[in-house]
Amino acid sequence: MRLRVLVWLCLSGAVLSAQATPPAVTLDVVVDDPGPARSPLSATDFVVTDAGEPLLVQSARLVLLPGDAAMPLSPIASDDEEKAAATSADRLIGVFIDEYHLSDDAAFARVRTAVATFIRSTLGPRDLVMVVKPLDSLVSLRMTADRDAAARIVESASPREGDYTPRSTFERDFFAGAPARLDAARNQIALSAVSAMAAHLGQFPAGRKTLIVVSNGISGAVPSRRDGPLPALDSIARAANLAHVAVYAFRPSPAPVRTIAADADASARVAPDGLLALAERTTGLAVNGDAGVNAGLQRALRDASRYYLLSLAPSTSASSGRFQFVSVALRAPGSLVRARAGYGVAVDTGALAPRTFSLPEGLKVPRHSSPLIRTWFGQAASNGDATAVAFVWEPAPRVPIGRGAMITPARVTMNVTTMDGASVFDGTTGPSGRGASLAPGQSPQLTFKALPGTLLVQMDVLDPAGRVLDHDVRDLTVAAFTNTLAFGTAAVFRSRSLPDVRAILGNSAAVAPVAAREFSRAEHLVVRIPLVHQGADPDVTVRLQSRFGATVRMLTATRVAALGTTIQVDVPLAPLASGRYSLVFTARNSLGSAAESVDFGVTP
Repeated sequence: MRLRVLVWLCLSGAVLSAQATPPAVTLDVVVDDPGPARSPLSATDFVVTDAGEPLLVQSARLVLLPGDAAMPLSPIASDDEEKAAATSADRLIGVFIDEYHLSDDAAFARVRTAVATFIRSTLGPRDLVMVVKPLDSLVSLRMTADRDAAARIVESASPREGDYTPRSTFERDFFAGAPARLDAARNQIALSAVSAMAAHLGQFPAGRKTLIVVSNGISGAVPSRRDGPLPALDSIARAANLAHVAVYAFRPSPAPVRTIAADADASARVAPDGLLALAERTTGLAVNGDAGVNAGLQRALRDASRYYLLSLAPSTSASSGRFQFVSVALRAPGSLVRARAGYGVAVDTGALAPRTFSLPEGLKVPRHSSPLIRTWFGQAASNGDATAVAFVWEPAPRVPIGRGAMITPARVTMNVTTMDGASVFDGTTGPSGRGASLAPGQSPQLTFKALPGTLLVQMDVLDPAGRVLDHDVRDLTVAAFTNTLAFGTAAVFRSRSLPDVRAILGNSAAVAPVAAREFSRAEHLVVRIPLVHQGADPDVTVRLQSRFGATVRMLTATRVAALGTTIQVDVPLAPLASGRYSLVFTARNSLGSAAESVDFGVTP
């Protein structure tokens, strides 16, 4: 009897252990082979790490889609027919024509024609496509095998950027207010459409799906005073990665980042463009301008036609179902790899023993942005899997307290941890910017390295006597620089005199970037932006443009030898009229392109 009980306990323990083991996950990887003669890669050719921990690659299957001679798919008239067709389809393609953020010009006309021709003539008979415009119903999305009908939807697109005339009952009844508020609503509608399309594509069997977005730029959300990537974009990117959806951004003409209001009484603020970030984070591609649209469409089709599906044994920390950031590389050099930033495990809670869920400590802390300081977080690629992070702050415009008394922040102490409470960095710094008063030995900038993921940043704002004036708590999403070509965060340096300029150009330790984005015409700016790339050195152009997207002048970009692949540009403000401007950085080489913008204002 004792033997039977012992055997039963052993078998039960084995079953419970097997149930608690996270299932294998898949990761689609695009390998740009140097030549067609290379034989398919195997699981041993790939190296995958999760926070420095190597993961077991159980298998690596090369997905090669057949040619166009296959039997065409049947017409689709119901959800069940759509699911059946998607199971046997070669490629699943989504196309979003963002009429709200497109101009009715020759550049868009060429892109519209190219996309319609691509759908009608290049896609195969076993490809499914879905074309959506901003106000289309998101609850009745459906793929179609009728490529001609899909192409006609693209051809019917009517750009509306800057045109706020209501064209539907919905717009007339629910859209009201100043253009800035209408732009905010349009941004949200566009992002909701992209999110819904990614979710619709992701419900079908595992494999690489493609989402083409034609837009001159989508703002991530109504801007706030928090720094770093916007949560809406982050959640969309993670959901797309979990669903194996790759976003390809096609911008007919580089557009200025839009200005939208944060609340009814706030002055206009500039919101960052999220379209390029989505493409970068989902192994897609960003095409700026109409000249490269045909090559970009062919690249998207090629990526969807030849890729590897890796089966991975996830790390033990993935059992919670959280998104896990990974790094993918090949053991032998010679090919470029584009892989997703990570994966997630869908935990079958019904198969696991009941357990108490404990909320990570970092999520229990209430968030609060201090009105006493303005902050800037910069990010750049570093050695290994880590990302280099820089931080500066400046006092916000003075806040009166009582009878003429003023609050004057003097120092900021920073504590950075993971959401689980593991320490990442601690430091204290004085303010940055012109006229800042620093204590002896105090630096105007804090720098540290961190693995990609979301961190908790807690800061105490202190007065000159060391008393706490306010407590600032925010999230910081650390990016993973996995693309073959990508910009980091631009840093802006300001100066009013020749010695200031020399100190900046000489990389003096006492000089740091500024958090401000409003400058006087009496000042001179130096803007630096890190660039990471594979392959040949990219061609970099810098364009100064007005708030309306008109080119003011082209600027000369130089490389800062002492700072690696960092691009630098001088921007004298004296010749500029008062108003809003953008610096648009563009880099291109044979492997792709990248773009980043810096927005600032000029006052008399």
